[in-house]
Amino acid sequence: MTISIGAIDDDRAILYTIKAMADSLGWSIKTTDDPEEVLDWVRNGITDILLVDYHMPVMSGAELIKRVRRISRFPVIIALTIEEGAETAKHLLMSGADDFVSKPVRLADFSARISLHAELIRYRRDMRWDARNKGLSESTARSILTLFENGDVKLTTSEAAAKAALAYPTMRRYLEYLSKKGLLRSDMEERDARSGRPRIVYSRVGSMEKDNKDK
Repeated sequence: MTISIGAIDDDRAILYTIKAMADSLGWSIKTTDDPEEVLDWVRNGITDILLVDYHMPVMSGAELIKRVRRISRFPVIIALTIEEGAETAKHLLMSGADDFVSKPVRLADFSARISLHAELIRYRRDMRWDARNKGLSESTARSILTLFENGDVKLTTSEAAAKAALAYPTMRRYLEYLSKKGLLRSDMEERDARSGRPRIVYSRVGSMEKDNKDK
């Protein structure tokens, strides 16, 4: 899948390094030290992944991330920071970032994080929220998918609803939608001890293939 990357940092040397790494991996990238240019990228929908420096003099990375999120929920935002503490990570995620990468940025880490989030971009592109899905929330669907991050996780509707603190009918709608989009799979397992009926469990697509390879 073709992705477009944007990067902002007040240090041009860091931008040069990031561009060189992206070019070596065949990824399209734009770089800037101007926050307003980044906001224009987002308004025009031309950037899939944004790399945002946490410490900048004109506008902090956290503030820029918040402004980006007011415009669009689509771009994956990866913060660049020399700080690795839990409080910093929490602040970034609460601001709207999806992930962060420690500086100085290394090629292996850069490649791994971009490749990982390319899958999230695919999810976001697949989730076209229109009138047929009125009442469904993209952010809620994303949070439900995180319940199945471990490929070995299998949950019934009731179990997923309890973990996400959602009503059973609401969770059922989301699970059915995500299954139709090919993001989750449903399977029938052993009979429920109380009802005597087979139970339907949901898991991430690909986990069954992994199970078969392991046998």
